[in-house]
Amino acid sequence: MLFVADDVVKDPNEQGEAKPEEAGNDGSAGPGEVDPAEMAEEDISFDADSPDEEAVEAQAEPDPRDAQIEELTQQLLRTRADFDNFRRRTRQEREELVQFATKKLLSDLLPVLDNFDRAMQALEGVDEPQMKQGIDMVHRQLLQVLHQYGVTEMDAVGAPFDPSKHEAVMQEQVEGQDAGFVIEVLQKGYLLHGKVLRPAMVKVSV
Repeated sequence: MLFVADDVVKDPNEQGEAKPEEAGNDGSAGPGEVDPAEMAEEDISFDADSPDEEAVEAQAEPDPRDAQIEELTQQLLRTRADFDNFRRRTRQEREELVQFATKKLLSDLLPVLDNFDRAMQALEGVDEPQMKQGIDMVHRQLLQVLHQYGVTEMDAVGAPFDPSKHEAVMQEQVEGQDAGFVIEVLQKGYLLHGKVLRPAMVKVSV
């Protein structure tokens, strides 16, 4: 049995279209792809961490509003301090006004008290117990009222002479006594809430 192999010659026109060359055989990019070499040639650079130039300038230049805020804050603090000082002075002045509102009246009553003292001294040698008792009661009552208003008697005998509290009307040299001390009170002095209401008339050692 004989086999005859027919040579089949195909028409080139009938052959399928030639397939495009696959990318990568010669290192070139295929269709629709970006050539890495071309990307390398392009200068595309972006630093995500680099600060914005406007932000840097804003940080470098101080905000004028900060200085204004600081100035207003200092003005507010000074105003509050001034107000606190004013309130403190006002309260102190009000307290002093209440304490010394009767200063003139109390000062005018001191001569009356002096007369009671003289009357008590004059009755020391008189045998009039009822009179003494009556004058002593009125004298003590007057002292009590004065004490309620802050009037106290000044203790001057034996104290160093103080021109703000004492009025020296006489001087005397006393043996064994240092100079500049009160040795006798000629007229009592009084204080009103610790301040001089009337200075004491005194005799001072020299």
